Amino acid sequence: MKLFVASFLRSIRHDDSDPDKQPSYEGKDPRLQDVPCCATCHSRPVAKLMCCSRCKTAWYCSKECQLADYESSHKSLCVSIARTLKRVEQLTVPLRSTIIDVFLEPQNFFVSQVGLFGQFYQAHEYLTARRYLVDLYVQAAHIAETKSVWERALSHALELMRLDYRDVVGTRSVIPFILLNLNRDDDAFDFIRYWTKIDLDDRSKLFDLMNRHFVSQEGDWIYPRNQNCRFMDVFEECANVTDQKAPLPFLVALLIIKCRIVATYDTTCESMDLAFGTPNGQRIQEVQSAVKELILDEALMNIQSQRQQVQRLLIVIHRRNAIILPAFLNPTPLLTKKWQNEPNEALLVLLHGAGCFVCVPGAKPLLEERFGKEPFYDLG
Repeated sequence: MKLFVASFLRSIRHDDSDPDKQPSYEGKDPRLQDVPCCATCHSRPVAKLMCCSRCKTAWYCSKECQLADYESSHKSLCVSIARTLKRVEQLTVPLRSTIIDVFLEPQNFFVSQVGLFGQFYQAHEYLTARRYLVDLYVQAAHIAETKSVWERALSHALELMRLDYRDVVGTRSVIPFILLNLNRDDDAFDFIRYWTKIDLDDRSKLFDLMNRHFVSQEGDWIYPRNQNCRFMDVFEECANVTDQKAPLPFLVALLIIKCRIVATYDTTCESMDLAFGTPNGQRIQEVQSAVKELILDEALMNIQSQRQQVQRLLIVIHRRNAIILPAFLNPTPLLTKKWQNEPNEALLVLLHGAGCFVCVPGAKPLLEERFGKEPFYDLG
């Protein structure tokens, strides 16, 4: 947990740069890098960077930078990833030939029990180890802020869901945030919509779910995929989001998606107003509305609906959990609280979702209007 908190604090350091003063915003997390930089000096030399051979989540421009980072911070996470990867590989071996019935031949779980791993005690240690590996990669991704590391986390998380549709190790709540960090908002929305519509106790609806798992291969995206679905109405497409049992991570992820849409619209309009305010822009004022229509698909966005959904989600989330939204503005009490058993649900959502949220222009002021700049909240 200490490593996770450290990586979280690093992930929100961009808050100091004030996203509301950024020159432009396109609905994407500006931290995500396709090309890594040196983990120590943050340079991108012409020569190819060296990747850490053990964990493959950090890059360096020189041996000196690698040694400095390893000794100061990288060692603990690097060793943990390597050990957990090895442990997952070791636990994979017996699952390829496991006896579940004395009258049957040993089974390869990765062929015969896809989707059902959680029902067998023989697979629980494997699922737990791989789930821990997801958390380690998420921590590394928050530090590296590099696409390939986030994709490693996503690959393991999706495979856990493919192997165990009942999700006994709690991977489902993390996946939307990984997708958002990869700027895959449509996939995040589709994933949430899919799972909010599935009733695992309704046998009549399990056939399609199980079939998706049985016919899939490792690496497959087994969920529906619809372009521009993020613009759909949350409260129509995910009807049970207003229930008290609605997963808090899903609600917060949906809020981030909608805030990104609103911020994209607002910053684009502001940029256009600035452009048309220049001497050259004033000469073509008569085509301003036409240009706006070309850049912003008003029918698709339905910006008034998006704003209303943001406000409704804020109400639903705060009613569902009165800690998480104030904690986005004042995380210290939640981060420093010592939990006797499992960490609080709000803490887990804070660690996974706050980085995305604070990078959205206008998101923090939206909360500050409701709760103040450093709100107090009762942790019990």
